[in-house]
Amino acid sequence: MQLIDHIEHRLALPGDDETLRKRKVAAFFAGLMGVITALLFTVLYFIGDAPLLAWLFLLTFVWTSITLAILWLRPRAYYWAVLVTALYVTIHPWVVVVASGGYRSGLLPMLWALIGPGVAVVLIGIRPALFNAALYVVLAAVAALLDPWAAAHAPQLPEWIRLTIGLISAVIPGMMVVLISLFLFRQVERARMQADALLRNILPSPVADRLKIDPTSIAESFNEVTVLFADIVGFTRMSAAADAREVVGLLNAIFSDFDGLADKHGLEKIKTIGDAYMVVGGLPEPRPDHLEAVVAFAFDALEVMKKYRAWNGEAIGLRIGINTGPIVAGVIGRRKFIYDLWGDTVNTASRMESFGLENVIQVTKTVRDKLDGRYTFEERGPFEVKGKGMMTTYLLNK
Repeated sequence: MQLIDHIEHRLALPGDDETLRKRKVAAFFAGLMGVITALLFTVLYFIGDAPLLAWLFLLTFVWTSITLAILWLRPRAYYWAVLVTALYVTIHPWVVVVASGGYRSGLLPMLWALIGPGVAVVLIGIRPALFNAALYVVLAAVAALLDPWAAAHAPQLPEWIRLTIGLISAVIPGMMVVLISLFLFRQVERARMQADALLRNILPSPVADRLKIDPTSIAESFNEVTVLFADIVGFTRMSAAADAREVVGLLNAIFSDFDGLADKHGLEKIKTIGDAYMVVGGLPEPRPDHLEAVVAFAFDALEVMKKYRAWNGEAIGLRIGINTGPIVAGVIGRRKFIYDLWGDTVNTASRMESFGLENVIQVTKTVRDKLDGRYTFEERGPFEVKGKGMMTTYLLNK
């Protein structure tokens, strides 16, 4: 593993993603295997008194060694090094086919040519692979036309060398194509898993699963859920005098803690809006204790905020508003879509937060009625609430 890590570090360039790093390592080891195999064939053909074939594989040994050296010394030349090598690997075996006696020689050198398109599709892309595949077909046809002449001029190799070369040509190219396919499958599977993980970070898991099956818009009605809005008090004013990275860092820390609380209580985070956090209980899977779970989240959130301080050392306050009732939830749009909620229940929960008090949980009468006897409440109002008129609200205490 240390050797692989060292090679990866040597070939990687700033900005290379993980996939490209792995491709460069695969290219290096494929080239190394090509050097070893070419040297082996060179020795075998010299022993078998077939100098033309020996020199052809010695050329491959030199060519591949130079390509590996370029890749090692100049990693920026990766694309062109692989492209040229893939073309060479596609062409060279067909030259060997003709020089060794054609299709009837039984040496199977043409199987090595399959590595050219395979290496191209994994390491540099579809277009070079398609070009190499087309070149493979053309050269196969040319070799077929030349087969009578090639068979008449086939070198006489000892049987053990013929069998050894045939065995190597039957096994190693096939295994390399299998490994290339496995590498490609692994990359596709990794990309799929990353896409799934990203989708599940954006959408609730059941909604994400439905979207993968049917990408049309999703809309559902829920008779009873609980919606919570939490907003950091005075954050805009505090952040005006702070570095942008500090602002984002603080928000990330606070909201990451809130994410953990949402997971702890089995709630669904909907979104963040500036310095506000929105979470809901009772969807996408209904649950009877959604109100109790959201209230528990609210008390934990107030506790979490006690460990944070503003840049001037002052404590950071939090306003929380909760409402419960029916809503409509769904995914709309075709680009940058989100899972969102609509309805009077949502609007009222937002008003409970925006007209709330610092470090206090403000709830509606509906919430108070459902929790009556389990918590203590302090009546507030009536007072004018934008878009709702005169309202009496309740401050929730343990």
